[in-house]
Parts: sequence; structure tokens; C-alpha cells
Amino acid sequence: MVGGAFCLMRLLPLLDVLGSPVRQPVEAVVDGCLGAGGIADDVLIALDDFCQAVGPLQDFDLPASFEQGIAAVALLAAGAGRPYPAPVDERIAERAVGEWNALARLLADRSPPSASAVPADLVERERRARREDVRVLTASEHDPTAVLRRADRLAAERAAMRAELSVVPALFGGCPSGACGRDCTWPVCGSSAANCVRSRAFRPQQTLAARLRREHGAEAEPWYLVTLDLEAADDEPFEYLAEIGTDGHELRKVAQYMDGSLVRVDRAHPVSGGVHLAPDRLPPWPELEADPDRHVEETSAEFFERRWEEGLTGFVGRGAPAPEAAPGARPSW
Repeated sequence: MVGGAFCLMRLLPLLDVLGSPVRQPVEAVVDGCLGAGGIADDVLIALDDFCQAVGPLQDFDLPASFEQGIAAVALLAAGAGRPYPAPVDERIAERAVGEWNALARLLADRSPPSASAVPADLVERERRARREDVRVLTASEHDPTAVLRRADRLAAERAAMRAELSVVPALFGGCPSGACGRDCTWPVCGSSAANCVRSRAFRPQQTLAARLRREHGAEAEPWYLVTLDLEAADDEPFEYLAEIGTDGHELRKVAQYMDGSLVRVDRAHPVSGGVHLAPDRLPPWPELEADPDRHVEETSAEFFERRWEEGLTGFVGRGAPAPEAAPGARPSW
């Protein structure tokens, strides 16, 4: 997506001054969007790994927040982003403006009153540049060289913008953090660092990076799916937790009703109370995500097993019943 490449070229100077490890894969996306060589899977894996490592952030004034946002824009430009109702080019433009808006607020909040040469009008400059992008893309229908000229101009402006943004690292104390925290050495794993993504118990199997690795020979593992049925009637389950085998079929499932009651099924007992294991293999993850009537997300084995045990009691929040004491056994109190 050429328009996305233009947005990324304007964001690259920010990655430059942050010394970001995602700069190289973002540059590879730009090259792939503007050229004919395509974008290698290892580039997409690197970008998605970084986004997953950062995870959902509560603090939007960290370097990793900007890096994750730009990596997400790169995935959209590469055609690998999550489904979204709006056209992809609009989504990219919206995300790019959002990154510049967040940086502008950070500069306004943290720059000392005596600071000079603080970048100004970042949001409006991006909007003007986007309008020029659209003009160039329209002109390229009759003049194929228009895109190359635009790309050359943006490349020539990179050094000047990098100098303008040189004040940014100081806003973060001059020591940007990595994907997993301040001591992160991404992409080299220092698993002893707090919150290192590679030592987390929950390792999602349906991320873009995990799916691409399986296409390149990585071993499949069971995974756990949460499905919220947004159209469920009052007397129907609204939430399902399912264990999915390596062949894509459901192995176990727990359904929850509005009143908190639970029904569980497995291979030995595939039907119970109107709930049943799906007979067919699950659709690919992108299709599951694109279903407008359902919300899906991946969860951990630990969460599933807890709900599975609650299913023995028939209600959410009740633990599995304690085993009966052997005849003649003395109570423990």
C-alpha cells in the first residue's frame, strides 16, 4: 500500500531518534510497498512479535507506545493488520495522525518553558502531507513516476525531521525502554528481565507471528478460545470457552448463560443441555475475527481449566467440589 508507505516514511525519523529495534522491519515494509519485491514473512513476524511483547499499555507516554503504534501502521500497510470496518488507507491515515497527536501532547506537557526548537504543528503537517499523498496517488494513474518523486522527496526530508525530533529522547529521560520494559534488550532476549515476553506463562497461538511460524514449520499446539455471542437470546449461552486441538477441532467446551450457569462438553460427552462440540474444524483465525456477530479472543490454559472445573458445579465462581472422604476417615478440623 503506497499511501501507507508514505505515512511510514514520515514516522521513520521518530524511530531514528528513539533508536528503535522496529526501524529496520518498518523500512522493509516501506521498501516492499514501493517496490515489486514484496514483504518477507520474517519482517511481519518481527513487527507482530514487538506489538505482542508490548501488549496493551496503560501509559501512552512511553517510547514503546509510539514504537508499537508505528509497527501496527506498518502491519496495516503490509496488508497484515486486524480486520477493521473502515478502508485500510483511512485506518492508516487515522493511526498516523494519532501518533503525531500523542507526540505533540507529550512535547507540550514535558518540554521545559525555556526549550527552543520544539517541533510544532505536527498533526496539521501530517494532515497536509496526507492530502499531498492523495494528490500524488491520483496523479500516478497517468504519471507512474509521481510515486517515485514523492518517495524521493520524503526520503530527502528524513534527516531534517530527525534533527527536529532530536529533543524527543530527553522526554523519556534519555533511556528509552524496550518492548518488555526499561531493561529490555529487544530483539535479543534477556529473559531475566522483569516482564520478558519470552518468559510469560501465556504464549498466544493465534497471533500473526505464531501463525506465520507454523506456515514455516513450527509445531502446532492446543489453544484456548473465548467466543462472545453478541446475538444470543436470553435463554441461550452468550459465552463459550473452548479448547482447540492441533487439528483445529474443539476438544472441550464450556458454555455460560446469562444467569451464570455453565454447561460443559468434551469428546466423551459431546452433547449436553443443548450445547455441543462443533463437528467441523474451526475457520482460520482471521475469519473468526471478521464475524460481526461474535467477539473472539485467545485465552490461557489456566483460565480455561479454572472455568472447566467450575463447570462441574454448574455455575461461575464456584470451585470444583471437594473429593469425598474415604469411609472411616477422620475430618481434618
